Amino acid sequence: MEKVKKQNFNDKWRGIINEDNSRDEDSIFVELGKKPITQRQFNLFHYFEFIKSISLENNCHNVLEIGCGRGTISLYLNKYLHCNVSMADTSEEAIKLAKYNFSRFNGTGTFLVADAENLKFSDNSFDMVVSIGLAEHFKDYTKLFMEQYRVLRPGGIMISLNIPQKSSIQVINDLYRLFLKLSKQELKSDYFRNSDKPDDYRACAKRIGFEDISVFYVNPFPLLTPVNRRNEKIITIFYRIIYCVRSLFIKYPFKGSRLLSQAHFLIAKK
Repeated sequence: MEKVKKQNFNDKWRGIINEDNSRDEDSIFVELGKKPITQRQFNLFHYFEFIKSISLENNCHNVLEIGCGRGTISLYLNKYLHCNVSMADTSEEAIKLAKYNFSRFNGTGTFLVADAENLKFSDNSFDMVVSIGLAEHFKDYTKLFMEQYRVLRPGGIMISLNIPQKSSIQVINDLYRLFLKLSKQELKSDYFRNSDKPDDYRACAKRIGFEDISVFYVNPFPLLTPVNRRNEKIITIFYRIIYCVRSLFIKYPFKGSRLLSQAHFLIAKK
């Protein structure tokens, strides 16, 4: 990543820990036996359930999460599936936050400040490499995918949740944020996102050498931010009800459609 972009992402995580009034949550991990109580917890918990199914199908034990941020997916894999997890992020503040979360929930993992395009791991080191909302921040993610291919063992799995710029059900939040802006509320700006389509990500992975490439659309529920804690709980309860109803008919109730979903999982095998 360019130097300015790295600084932006470092600033993103700075100061979250121990700021009671922060709009960002220092942890969005849901402990075993508990339920998500915020939108971010709800979204990521169910994303993890999909990742978990792939991990179990492919007998993954050694996992790397790149662009790890809070390190939540790694924490899930470590605590729920007992995987050996490593985390890398270009932001020192993100790694500090990931360490905080692992310490808070008694997780064990390896942490590294590193550019996702230049990881300090040996070839063929991991069974699975996961990224959540990373590739869309690159204009060209070829090197990003190449580096994941390199550190994966033969037969290893790349799981990339991509959230490109796209008109989707998330337009509800765009309208909500416009209303807040007109109300003179200060809002955080989003970071650069490419507008590539799933087929573009798939084609890139194929050029590099990945096989068995598939796309799985997710994110049928909009993430409304910022909201206060009371409304967070109300929205999340509402989403849980919808999810339970959908679970009666769909294996993955979080599954979306090409039209309505902004996010998609790209799954590929080395």
